[in-house]
Amino acid sequence: MAPSSTTTSSTTTSSSTTTTTTSSLPPAPAPQAPESRYLVPLTEAEPEAKQLAADIAYALTTYGASDDHAARLNALAGLSGVDLLAQAAAPLTYPGSWSRGEVIYPQLGGLRNDRASVMVVTRQTVGSNGEVDFFSVVRTLDIRLILGESGWEFDSLSSAGGTFGSLEDLALAHTVASDPRIEMPDSARLDILSGRVSPILLELMADMADQTPYAVAVLVTGHPHNVFETDRPSDHTVGRAIDIIRVGDRRVIDDRGEGSATYALVEWLNSRTDVRQVGSPWDLDGPSERRSFRDAVHQDHIHIAIEIP
Repeated sequence: MAPSSTTTSSTTTSSSTTTTTTSSLPPAPAPQAPESRYLVPLTEAEPEAKQLAADIAYALTTYGASDDHAARLNALAGLSGVDLLAQAAAPLTYPGSWSRGEVIYPQLGGLRNDRASVMVVTRQTVGSNGEVDFFSVVRTLDIRLILGESGWEFDSLSSAGGTFGSLEDLALAHTVASDPRIEMPDSARLDILSGRVSPILLELMADMADQTPYAVAVLVTGHPHNVFETDRPSDHTVGRAIDIIRVGDRRVIDDRGEGSATYALVEWLNSRTDVRQVGSPWDLDGPSERRSFRDAVHQDHIHIAIEIP
């Protein structure tokens, strides 16, 4: 049976939170006890809908390492059924690991025709060795509800807020997104933390930082969907490319000599088997090849696309 909402008499009051965008991620907090529950104040807009959505988000992100995920999801399944829930909740499910959810805030995403979308900002902390080895990511879950005869009922999970292929990918994403040697816009950092960037590219980014500090202009968000003025999807769109605008302490546009740090990085990139294409101020393999290329566009940045096995 799908969960339904109940009115709570909690006197819990909300506290104001100021979010400041910074160039690095805050450290993940220690895992919370699994019985923690977010209580929606009755003064909130649609508090019963929000409470149900918060409870669903918490339940989807809180489980033990030995839990039966099929049984757990079957008990949670909404009106749309367990199969759709299992598919949508796959990014939240790490077999063999424990997970603890912390609801940060449930925001209304839509309210019409006895249906609601509640976007629940949720921190998911996942670990594998007691409470020693764990990683944390903040997701926004889009939880859909339907107003039934007895109140709001869970319908479906529309979005789990991004996908990481494995716990190792999650750790790698945090490592790269918070690496002080890599300057990047917050939009690029969010691309990484939402699982939109290939782990192969993340590995390359970490390896590049071992070579030299650098600055990123764009990963996915902010880049044209297609290669400009063509109908071909860009490698950026699928999380397989990065544009770099600074190498060391010099911008690419100001560092185009063949003895420069930028040139050395391009040579290093061109030697790697996991790099499919390098666009830069230099063509290292001649006009008959397109693995390394130069043109008018790639004078102010290095474009790197990875090879996918």
